[in-house]
Amino acid sequence: MKHITTTFFKGLFTLLPLMLSIYVFIWFLSSVESFARDAISLFWPASWYLPGMGVAVCFLLIYGFGAVVDQPLTRWMFNLVEGLFRELPVVKSVYVALKDFTEYLKPGKAKSNQVVLVRWPGQAVEMVGLMTREHLRDLPPAVTKEGKVAVYFPMSYQFGGCTLFIPRDWVHPTNLSVEAAMRSIITAWLPGEDKKLEQV
Repeated sequence: MKHITTTFFKGLFTLLPLMLSIYVFIWFLSSVESFARDAISLFWPASWYLPGMGVAVCFLLIYGFGAVVDQPLTRWMFNLVEGLFRELPVVKSVYVALKDFTEYLKPGKAKSNQVVLVRWPGQAVEMVGLMTREHLRDLPPAVTKEGKVAVYFPMSYQFGGCTLFIPRDWVHPTNLSVEAAMRSIITAWLPGEDKKLEQV
């Protein structure tokens, strides 16, 4: 019985990451397909709709927008719509937060976030975080403190964390890449297949 149980769980935990990855990928495609199908049905006969058309149309629209987004007219129209979103209560808070996040992920954009090791004075505790601001001079007067930086500390096994304003002397740069550090933090630094962390 022990052999059967051990073999079963060995197979389960080997297949689980692959199964979950496939599930998330299929869920994402299904969500895009469902949303696009409802939009397309407004001007396209339902009898002519083919499975997968929604994903293809979304891809073409996003690609087309990326090709013309830097054109003056397109940029002017986008800035006009964006300005409206920035004026709407509640909506502007969500939009600005998402805008900042997507700007960070945009390909080719230089990332200022640096992986740092924070050592607390008088303590043996050390924490790894992302330094998101090298100074606080452009923040409100109540927050601005000379000689302090902003460091974001992600939490393990969840999408969350906290940002602390701490003295620069507590912060020590590392040569870890942001991607490698985030992957390790999210999994609580468990040992895995990547024995050597990526460096920048």
